[in-house]
Amino acid sequence: MEAVVKTKRGSGNVELKDVDVPKVAPEEVLIEVKSSGICGTDVHIYHDSAFYTPPVILGHEYAGVITQVGSKVSNFNEGDGVTSPATIPCGTCFMCRINRPNRCIGEQKRVLGAHKADGTFTKYVAVPSAILHKIPDNVSFDEAAVAEPAACAIHNICELVGVNPGDVVVVLGPGPMGLLSLQIAKISGAKQVIVTGVSADKDRLKLAEKLGADVVVNVEKEDPVEAIKSITDGLGADVVLEASGAPAARKQAFSLVRRCGKIGLIGLTSKLTEIDLDKVVEGELEVKGSWGTVWTSWRKALSLISSGKIQVAPLITTKLPLERWHEGFRMMEEKKALKVLLTPS
Repeated sequence: MEAVVKTKRGSGNVELKDVDVPKVAPEEVLIEVKSSGICGTDVHIYHDSAFYTPPVILGHEYAGVITQVGSKVSNFNEGDGVTSPATIPCGTCFMCRINRPNRCIGEQKRVLGAHKADGTFTKYVAVPSAILHKIPDNVSFDEAAVAEPAACAIHNICELVGVNPGDVVVVLGPGPMGLLSLQIAKISGAKQVIVTGVSADKDRLKLAEKLGADVVVNVEKEDPVEAIKSITDGLGADVVLEASGAPAARKQAFSLVRRCGKIGLIGLTSKLTEIDLDKVVEGELEVKGSWGTVWTSWRKALSLISSGKIQVAPLITTKLPLERWHEGFRMMEEKKALKVLLTPS
């Protein structure tokens, strides 16, 4: 079968290769991948600016059908539609024992598409049943392939930061994570959600409005700090969600939030960000970052997608066969697509 493989360290070094169908361990299932999304992390690995251990098949946002069940698996069957997080935790380290397996520090930890576990940019992948989630009957494979970023946003916004009814929320960046964060903030009861972007985000900002944004701000044409102050009678936003990963946006979050407000850091960047931490002290700010998901994040994400309260289909702008993976990566980098899905033949 064909697979998109990061063959060795260094920028680039990604090839479409012929690989064997994986063997299934007793606690694993074999999944036929139906759809797999290109994540920013995949692009970072391509450029050698994220953690990974080569050689490894890339990809971790996926959905598929179980075609083989390991001898010790009892809660899933052949034919089940499933998806899962990327992290395969050890289950015994300190972080796993305090119910934070997403931050597992055990030596046995594996990460689909990055570390000690081949990913989903291929036709078949072997995954432990312990991390699987069944896909609701009314959710398509394409939609389920976007459940992972939705669960990531839910983990930050609902499980760590918290948005209260009546809050004014600012979302920095109208990419996939930003557009998901917008919807989650609205579901959580935000009175107003403001989404910021740049001129290149023109179409994305229009989509933000369709998905429920009350105000959109082009930061290249309008001062976002002044815009937020005018909306909030000079106070600033109750919650700022940084979903772009851009250092400038991260820094700006601290100028947009009110005193005693909250900042959620969702976006990732490989660059250092200079932040005046006195603003955290003087403002008595709550600043919370998040990494990945926990079991409850997925339960909420799939339920909300199934109910239609989170719309993921509008985020899927491009579908390509696996062999055109390089086009998908380029489109993501050039912001010519929101979410690109790859489908193996």
